[in-house]
Amino acid sequence: MEETSVSSPTSYDDVPYDSHPFPQSHPDRLATLAALFGMKPAPVTRCRVLELGCASGGNIIPMAALLPESGFVGVDLSAKQLEEGHKAAERLGLQNLALKHASILDVDASWGKFDYIITHGVYSWVPAEVQDKIHAVFRENLAPNGVGYVSYNVYPGWHMREMIRHMMLYHCGQFGTPAQKVQQARALLDFLARSVPTKDNHYGLLLKSELDLLKKCRDSYLYHEHLEVENHPIYFHQFADKAAQHGLQFLAEAEFSTMLTSGFGKEVADTLRRISTNIVKTEQYMDFVRNRMFRQTLVCHKEAQLKRNLSGEDVTGFLVCSGATPENNGQVDINSVRKENYKTPHGLQVQVSRPVVKAALAVLKEAWPRAVPYTELFDAALARLEKAPKDEKGRKPAWLNLASDLLQGYTARLVDFRTWQADYATKLSEKPKATKMARDYVLPGNITVNEKHESVALDAVCQHVVPLMDGTRDKAALLAHLKNIWKDGALVLRRENTPVTDGELAGKTLEMALDRALESLAVRSLLSA
Repeated sequence: MEETSVSSPTSYDDVPYDSHPFPQSHPDRLATLAALFGMKPAPVTRCRVLELGCASGGNIIPMAALLPESGFVGVDLSAKQLEEGHKAAERLGLQNLALKHASILDVDASWGKFDYIITHGVYSWVPAEVQDKIHAVFRENLAPNGVGYVSYNVYPGWHMREMIRHMMLYHCGQFGTPAQKVQQARALLDFLARSVPTKDNHYGLLLKSELDLLKKCRDSYLYHEHLEVENHPIYFHQFADKAAQHGLQFLAEAEFSTMLTSGFGKEVADTLRRISTNIVKTEQYMDFVRNRMFRQTLVCHKEAQLKRNLSGEDVTGFLVCSGATPENNGQVDINSVRKENYKTPHGLQVQVSRPVVKAALAVLKEAWPRAVPYTELFDAALARLEKAPKDEKGRKPAWLNLASDLLQGYTARLVDFRTWQADYATKLSEKPKATKMARDYVLPGNITVNEKHESVALDAVCQHVVPLMDGTRDKAALLAHLKNIWKDGALVLRRENTPVTDGELAGKTLEMALDRALESLAVRSLLSA
């Protein structure tokens, strides 16, 4: 691994930042949105990825593990965090990842071209010269069809949060160590919460809302998000202008559902369309209405020809997945046009009436968490309908109707689109095997990463059995292991807050807990095929 000589310690050496996967930054998410808007991005199975500010690799390491034929480079100033990243990469045996101890300012043309460049949690927290360099890296180091991802704090939402940040900086300026600053910042938050009335007090209500959020955050987040010297929120239109100055253009938001005016009431949506002459202005006005405080923006070269008027045909080349469930206990008449309410895994509710769409959602629910190619999904959905069209004349309208409704469903997070998915299992085998990531890569808080690049918390039972699930042990062997560690006191069982001491009861309790754990591993994409 090449290293650039960087000797000065950073605040991230003193207070390491929690490093986790961000699904919105995964190359597949970037490729999906690029393809949706008419680009031809590199296939994620054979691409080059650069992450600026990779910390200890919590985001880039799982990507490299899932995509062994692609190349990954991470760069960070914190030697301490990179050391942790190297250890994790070695445990996983990664040969396609280089973690470089360097500054973003060191990146130049000699680093080569990348299909995807990721910058999460960096842009707002660096000085202007580094922000300009990030744009320059996108311009110089992105391949012609490359996509850049950058997250950053935005106004107007950050005005309120910035006010609290200034209060904390003022109070903590008299203290020396990071630990003292965090402790005193929390003391100030407690003082404000007790002192500012909320009854008939708009300022108090706004303040309380922010204070409640800050109290729940980890010390590392509080320190780096609010107590760092550098934190520069920006309006979206200012970011877009800076990007344009470097030969870049706005492609999309990583969360597609935030891009459309359909999420507003009709009057608001009509007004936004009337006063906005281009997509940047529309996005900025939507930020005003939402009081938005954070963005995850995708950029591409200005030369890329983008398609902004999307239609159903634009989604027929994707894989489709959905974990949505009907509210009516699964009793849905897919052959009627009666409206049915579906609840998404995100807690949203969406109404569906078209039979072919209800049939498709049933297919997707059975396949969940795996995705299904659109053509296969269409055929499977028609096969479930009583009056499905048989000839091409009748199939074509149904094909377009399903595609158009799925595109609408994408805006409401009813479905998701993908260009690729990992090869993982959703059914338990006789000797269940956990993914290598689940067995060998566990982050603080007993969190691992699944095959969809999502953080997954492991409960007590999973923590004990997952490391053993290498495909050589059946359920009986796993259960025997749990019984042994229960006898040794390493695993405590409780029923109604009372420790279980009876051996027979413990055995039954452990068997039920193991069944639930194995089922959860399957549903959460943690079983190897």
